[in-house]
Amino acid sequence: MIPAEINVQIDEKAVREHIEKRLDEVINESLVLVDVKGLAKRLSMSERFIEEEFLKDPRVRQFEVRKNRKKWYWYKPTIQAIEEIINTEWY
Repeated sequence: MIPAEINVQIDEKAVREHIEKRLDEVINESLVLVDVKGLAKRLSMSERFIEEEFLKDPRVRQFEVRKNRKKWYWYKPTIQAIEEIINTEWY
């Protein structure tokens, strides 16, 4: 019987990226509301830019929810509206 030797090399960076991508997918599927900070993180844009470019638009504003002075946005329709704005006005 020949002894077998197996060496496994793991690319930690690739594994980490895959896990982070999958976590983002799961989080995005489960999100109901998102605030400006959450949008900034998910869109990789500054809060100020998001407020100026998207949140003043009536296509996004219709999905705004307020409680006292705090504002949230319905996640899925807001993202779809932002995608529409980008696709129609940025090209």
